[in-house]
Amino acid sequence: MIRTWLNIVALWLIGVLAAAQLPKIAVLAPVLRETFHLSLAQAGLLVSLLEIGGAVFGIAAGLALGRFGGRRFLVSGLAVLLVTSVVEALAPTVGVLFAARAIEGVGYVLVVIAAPTMIVAIAPDRIRGQALVLWSTFVPVGVAVGSGVTGLAVAATSPKGAMLLWAVLCALGLFAASRQARGTRSEARMTWPAPAAVVLTFGFGLFTVFVCALTMLLPSFLTEQAGASLSGASLATGLVSLTALPASAIAMRILHAAGADPRRAVVATVVPALLAGALVSVFVFHPAVVASGAAAVSVVAGLASLLGGIASPMVFARLPSLAGATGSDDPRIAAANGLLTQFGAGGALIGPPLGGLVVGRWGWQGLGVCVAVLAVAMLAAILAAERMGRAGAESPEADMAPSRP
Repeated sequence: MIRTWLNIVALWLIGVLAAAQLPKIAVLAPVLRETFHLSLAQAGLLVSLLEIGGAVFGIAAGLALGRFGGRRFLVSGLAVLLVTSVVEALAPTVGVLFAARAIEGVGYVLVVIAAPTMIVAIAPDRIRGQALVLWSTFVPVGVAVGSGVTGLAVAATSPKGAMLLWAVLCALGLFAASRQARGTRSEARMTWPAPAAVVLTFGFGLFTVFVCALTMLLPSFLTEQAGASLSGASLATGLVSLTALPASAIAMRILHAAGADPRRAVVATVVPALLAGALVSVFVFHPAVVASGAAAVSVVAGLASLLGGIASPMVFARLPSLAGATGSDDPRIAAANGLLTQFGAGGALIGPPLGGLVVGRWGWQGLGVCVAVLAVAMLAAILAAERMGRAGAESPEADMAPSRP
């Protein structure tokens, strides 16, 4: 069991490394805007271009994963992340920078589809739900790590030095990925997940719009509106993202206590969490909070992230069951992970530039209202998916162990 958990944690860390590539550009956005004369919306697009691969190829990659093997996807993805980090560090023009960032998204999608599918395959029934809840933290933890490491690296070296540091870390991740088990391939006909999983993953897409609009623009807000330094803003953003850890611990505890029937626990948890998160989000950029300083803004943003983060792990833990999977090697799991990545990447791709446009049109307070609306929409999607899953459950096989942590 210890060896199994070590493999699960290694896959999670690889996912964290991939997700850390998202905020590295967000932290450097003030410098890049000055160097390449970018608008806030253009800078937001550059941040979110990492998600272009998932937004375009997520479901296709999920369907193809079973035939090519998880480790091959993992190694290829990390190799792409390594090369593009070097190109970004040396980019002579804004066109090269944007192109490298878009290609980097292909590496990202390969990693984030392969890793959770491999976790489902290696985790025994009794710990699969807990393993998936752990995996659900890879983006916020990656954002925290990426923000903190990039900020420290810039302070110690330069923006170019920070980019090259990530290339070195990707090389280490590539070595770790090559040590993973090959994983199985399947010649089975690729199968689409059940409709409930489609609605659930759409809800996760709304969550990524929520999170990315909030956290990816937070460094710019803290430096331009709240008087924070670049390193201070990056540290604050990292701490906000780290609220995913206690949030996931809460979700894991709730799912564990729910036992064999987690549906009721999911509904009872996400309703108050997301409604409260929506209310708090309205005040993140409120003048009264801003007047109290950057620390106050970070605390309110962290609370909104914490409340939304309690609901997010529920999506990952419930996905195999709501996809209609009947075993850990069911191709609907890989397809559902691909769909999750497609919607999640699409949300992350839309989030920062949408946030920039909202700020330009209605100001920073308008962004807080937008985030609140997204939280309520996510709640509606999760409740609809659970209702569809309950209606479509025709046998005990529909309730897989992953949904019974």
